Amino acid sequence: MRTNVSDGKLYKPAFFAFLMGTVLMGILLGTVSYCYMSGEFLEKLSLSQTSFIEGREQLSYGAILVKSFSTTTGFMSAVFLLGFCPIGQPLEFAVLLIRGMGLGVTLAQLYSTFGKQGIVYGLALVVPGAVFSSIAMVVGVRESIGLSNIYMRVSLSDRQVDGLLDSIKLYGTKFLVLEAVLAVSAGVDCIGAVVIQNIEFFS
Repeated sequence: MRTNVSDGKLYKPAFFAFLMGTVLMGILLGTVSYCYMSGEFLEKLSLSQTSFIEGREQLSYGAILVKSFSTTTGFMSAVFLLGFCPIGQPLEFAVLLIRGMGLGVTLAQLYSTFGKQGIVYGLALVVPGAVFSSIAMVVGVRESIGLSNIYMRVSLSDRQVDGLLDSIKLYGTKFLVLEAVLAVSAGVDCIGAVVIQNIEFFS
């Protein structure tokens, strides 16, 4: 019995769209959740988000790059490790949902705190990098689900199974490429910081 990461169903556009929809659903849930958060918690969140904005204006570009890259890498690392679990699929979907919820809360809070200016903050600081990182996360989750499925088939099979070394090598290579995409995403965040620091509207 030969195994590999490739699974035709996982690579269909409909499944990719479903995963992207999971992220969008998370954004929606995060936005709705923000509306039901307690006043005390919202006050703390507002202060935290204000610090986030001020930090993007004041931090060096290198510091912004490292912070953005380390955050998204944390999510990607979780997805990568879950791929080695035969029953990790629900948690892999959950990572996408949680990532989306975080983005939703951030965007809703920015609008609530800064009004129309918050929309510009979101478009400049959150959305561009989020697009790149979300696509990378979706691809990572797809690959992680593929490897989890392989481990599940191996666990349930009563036949001799060839080694998974080739599959794991391919899996690791794909995640290295995704890490490169996350680096691009962090670079986009830096560009957003440049915009914030140089547009007179934000001064």
